[in-house]
Amino acid sequence: MSSIVGSALAGMRAATTKVAVGASNIANSQTVGTPGATGSASAYHALDAVQVSGPMNQPEVKVQDRQPFSSLTYQPNNPLASDEGFVETPNVDIATELVNNKIAQRSYEANIKSLMAWDEMQATLLDIKS
Repeated sequence: MSSIVGSALAGMRAATTKVAVGASNIANSQTVGTPGATGSASAYHALDAVQVSGPMNQPEVKVQDRQPFSSLTYQPNNPLASDEGFVETPNVDIATELVNNKIAQRSYEANIKSLMAWDEMQATLLDIKS
């Protein structure tokens, strides 16, 4: 497989992972938990998709917990609230997540266009040789 195709596919995988992380953060942005709790009583741990260079300098995405992954919100009437009235909420900004998803979508589209350009070049090459 050519390096163009490999790079484009790696970029598409990276964009797909970024969209999945953003979608997970958005879907769980309204969950709450008891501060300091673990298991089902804890809040959703917001995630970050960090792009790094993988083998042969192709893009790769590592998924990791966002730091800080949550914040405290005052909701004294919530059944999961601590004695002080705080619940733990995910550290998710919907606007940022939507922008990141749009960037990942455009990256995916750019990689598709590079595959299409490669395909056209291969077709032209075959026409010249025949």
